[in-house]
Amino acid sequence: MWELMLATEQLEIYMDEVNLRLEIRIKSDRDLVPLTIRMNHTDLTQLIYTLLEINRSFRGDVPFFHTKKLPGKA
Repeated sequence: MWELMLATEQLEIYMDEVNLRLEIRIKSDRDLVPLTIRMNHTDLTQLIYTLLEINRSFRGDVPFFHTKKLPGKA
């Protein structure tokens, strides 16, 4: 069952706790129907980490540690 979690002028975010799904609806002045994006828990987790990294970059944060690349890994 979808539950509304956030509603703004541009965004609506819904959560389906039973099926571990997230739905984001992005409204546009040009289109009558909002763009809808659905993702599972894995995609949501990756999105959160990416947004946090972008936020750190915008703020100019210096990391406490740097990840070490393992030999043979890209």
